[in-house]
Amino acid sequence: MPITYVNIEWPDNQKDQVYSPSSVINEYLKPGESLSLEEFLTRCTTGLNEASERVRLKFGYSCTSAQAESSRISEKCQNYDAKKIVKIV
Repeated sequence: MPITYVNIEWPDNQKDQVYSPSSVINEYLKPGESLSLEEFLTRCTTGLNEASERVRLKFGYSCTSAQAESSRISEKCQNYDAKKIVKIV
């Protein structure tokens, strides 16, 4: 269960990384994709929830870092219109 960082570019061209405690996030956010903010948030939340669940199954507790990252991404998404594009780089 390797820690994985996904590089993204927000609609205003700011660079950022999404932290995940599991590489399962790569099934949801693939390099080269351009996603509407709405789709990005849905995939990111789903992927981070699955990553946290994998941690829970392996160690007996969910990953609070994945939950915190999901909250951070959700808050950041509120700064943009839902139709704007996020690039997975």
